[in-house]
Amino acid sequence: MTVEPTPSTADLATAFAVLSEFLGDNSLTTQLAHVESSLVEATGNNAAEVVARHGLTAELLTAALSVRSTVGRLNDVIHATTISLVLPQILEPGERVTNRPSLGAGNDKSRPFDLETDRRIAEFKVAQWKGADTMRKRGVFADLVHLALDESVRRAQLFVVGDRPMHFLRTSTSKASWALGRSSPHTRERFTRRFDPDGALSVAEFAGGPAAHIELVDLRSFVPELG
Repeated sequence: MTVEPTPSTADLATAFAVLSEFLGDNSLTTQLAHVESSLVEATGNNAAEVVARHGLTAELLTAALSVRSTVGRLNDVIHATTISLVLPQILEPGERVTNRPSLGAGNDKSRPFDLETDRRIAEFKVAQWKGADTMRKRGVFADLVHLALDESVRRAQLFVVGDRPMHFLRTSTSKASWALGRSSPHTRERFTRRFDPDGALSVAEFAGGPAAHIELVDLRSFVPELG
């Protein structure tokens, strides 16, 4: 097995500089459009000259790979920082965190929720929806189901960013079975057995029925930077 070396701070600074220069000239879409147009009628003899002239070099590739390997977990950083900023704002007097918060990615059966206290359970979805959000829709619905399956009497909250996730959960006529299509068989089986044996519920019907007790909270009210 080959283990790639971790880039040094100096290497990363150089890589960022290379990427910044390339991306700063024009928008990436514009630059690529210029390259595509320039490659029309290109032959093997001059194609290398064309792409080099537009900055698509081995140095750029190396820089992009280096940065990606280092910042590939930015989503984890955003997720962890968001929860950490929200936590002191929502804990009530005397409320205690009872289990290790799940700040990073990964499934850990000992930590079924992002946040557990003696009074509440909560899941956090920090993605900012852009319009083509199929996977985000499935993810936020799966978290709603996860919270609804909890049998404790603790307060249940689902934290999201903006109006789009809430609108989806409250109004979508898509079948709940579709929204759980990428969830584990165990989750789908529990959902079907407990809430939807006939497979008839829509996303909105579930959100307004069995999951009506779950609070949908806009994270922007606690972390304005997400806006």
